[in-house]
Amino acid sequence: MPLQFSKFLKKVSVEVVVGRLSYQVEAMDKGKFSEEFVEKSAVIYFTDDFAKKNGFKEGDIVKVTAKGRSVNLKVLISDTAPDDGAFMPNSIYSSYLTDFDDFKRFQATIEPVEGSVTKPEEIMQKVLT
Repeated sequence: MPLQFSKFLKKVSVEVVVGRLSYQVEAMDKGKFSEEFVEKSAVIYFTDDFAKKNGFKEGDIVKVTAKGRSVNLKVLISDTAPDDGAFMPNSIYSSYLTDFDDFKRFQATIEPVEGSVTKPEEIMQKVLT
């Protein structure tokens, strides 16, 4: 049985910046529930230094929590992410975690989890129930 180190990593509090990325328009043409849209939207970007400092690596799945709501996202590395924070594409994932008062920038906790990214259908089910 492989060792599960993720349970030993701590929660990290960060400021998350939200913005639109060009590929989202192309992926949205295929639908917000398409595999391509989820692949390109269910992500959170860190700089390489920030990721290393906090024990994350590209491809990890992390739980992002803000205002009592959580989603699981895939970690990607980008030098355009904030140095001491994170970047999320503007999508159903960022919309679920924010409200109109802090839509473009919000505080969140991030922690490693096992499993896969949250599907848009799961978010819709939470919102509608």
